[in-house]
Amino acid sequence: MIHFSFSEKIKLVYLALTYYIRHIKQNIALFYILRWRKAKTLPKAIIHQPDDFHISDPTIAEDIYDGHISLAGLSFNIGANSPFQVVPPNQDWYEKLISFGWLRHFKALDSPIALLQAKALFIDWLYNKKFYNRKNWRAAVTAKRLIALLSYHSIMVDEDGEISSQVYFKAIDRHIQILIRTYKHAKYSQDKLDVAIALCFAQNCLDTNYTNRYIDNHFETMLADQLSQQILPDGGHISRNPDVLLEIMLNLIPLKSSYTAQKLPVPVALQNAIDRIIPVLHFFCHPDGNFIQFNGAGPTDWAAFLSVFDAEGEGLNPPTQAPHSGYYRLYAPNLQVTIDAGATPEPQYSTSAHAGPLAIEIFTGGQRMVVNCGAAPMHDYNWFTTTRSTAAHSTLSIADESTAIIKLPDWLSNLIGNQIFHGHSKRPVTIGKTPTGPKVNASHDGYIRSFGLIHQREITLNEDGSLVTGVDNLSPANPNASPAEPPLPFDIRFHLHPNVETQSSRDGHSILITLPNQDVWQFVSTFTSFRLEDSIYLGEGQEKKKTSQIIISGTVGDYTEVKWQFRKI
Repeated sequence: MIHFSFSEKIKLVYLALTYYIRHIKQNIALFYILRWRKAKTLPKAIIHQPDDFHISDPTIAEDIYDGHISLAGLSFNIGANSPFQVVPPNQDWYEKLISFGWLRHFKALDSPIALLQAKALFIDWLYNKKFYNRKNWRAAVTAKRLIALLSYHSIMVDEDGEISSQVYFKAIDRHIQILIRTYKHAKYSQDKLDVAIALCFAQNCLDTNYTNRYIDNHFETMLADQLSQQILPDGGHISRNPDVLLEIMLNLIPLKSSYTAQKLPVPVALQNAIDRIIPVLHFFCHPDGNFIQFNGAGPTDWAAFLSVFDAEGEGLNPPTQAPHSGYYRLYAPNLQVTIDAGATPEPQYSTSAHAGPLAIEIFTGGQRMVVNCGAAPMHDYNWFTTTRSTAAHSTLSIADESTAIIKLPDWLSNLIGNQIFHGHSKRPVTIGKTPTGPKVNASHDGYIRSFGLIHQREITLNEDGSLVTGVDNLSPANPNASPAEPPLPFDIRFHLHPNVETQSSRDGHSILITLPNQDVWQFVSTFTSFRLEDSIYLGEGQEKKKTSQIIISGTVGDYTEVKWQFRKI
């Protein structure tokens, strides 16, 4: 098992202390801005109302009007109560509520009565006793709420009602002041990009008499810095999570529109980021349109995905590989195999990352066959941690241990988030054509610290797409090291999609896999000790679907090699 050394524990305490000091500074800034500061100048007008590329659903607005609020995949009945005064079902739901992104559903409904409800909810939040709570003002939440307020000004301001221009623009000014002061103290580095995007929206959308005061704050420079740090050369995000990339694009595209609509030059960094992200988003999709299930990616928001491509996808040329993001793919007719051969993200970007090095997914004949377990929401903490483990991925694990520390003490994770420590580093990957077909060879060092072993995986496809051959081997990082006593157990898992059916052969030497299109594949291995067991799949929403997994088990010798095949029959 991986443990922190004494010196590392000292460093973690120091890290926690720095985060705690950030909290104090943020609280001081919040106290000053929300309770003491008197704004000398407020915005006078919104000269551009941003587009919202998130999909609107008027039925959700109707449900909210009736007291059923569906957010973050959960419908919560508040009855006649204020949603800001009830105990929320979980933190994700509450953050979606106070981000006010749901205003788009009310605009789509376009009902005078419903719009009155939306305004009443905003006033309820504005004068609620929880208004000053720092959870309301977390950097990413504040940034998203500012964008929503700019986007839906036209349906919210009512000079004859409670939301006058004075009230509304005072709220907007508070958001801007908080984001400026808390940018460098943002809890997660990923949040800084959200803040920079929101401030650029404010700069483009508010009247120039107000925004000219903030020219020296260099909002576009902040945006360029964060895009440079977080968007990789191949267009992936530094967190290696495809979901994060899609959410970023849903903000970058309307931000670009806010420049073009006012005939302002689009920042080079913004355009370059969009041009890189669009193709790799396409790469991250299986042919059925669903994202690969690696590093926190959950169910694909198809509508949002299509809205992004409708806006910026014309003439795209998807890459065949994403080496900077650490994802590689083998291609054959009606067959694709994707492997995660990248490094664990830096800790500050790893709050949604998984410990699944060399995990694979197999897509064949329009169907997902071999998958990873997917991702659980953070509020479902036990499943959130379970799905991040190595055993929840289609790869090799040793002694039921993960390749990194994925669970921190509560006091620490509350301060720094669910960061991963002691993950694996980037190692060379070879990929190309061989006489038998396309082949990839990769390895990881995630088990060196705990067991002194390197895992290497080689996968080859045949030319007609009817055979996947894999070789997994474990070798000592130090050739002179003595084998562990007693021998270490290992398991190689292949999690299967819930839509496939499985059956062990009569002789027990193979497993048959039947896809929904009735294609049949056979799994075999040089190890006789393989079996079917139950598994769970969370790649299609909040529901935990029962499925199966193939497990090859053995013990580690001086040099361990396991060969396996998926054959189409």
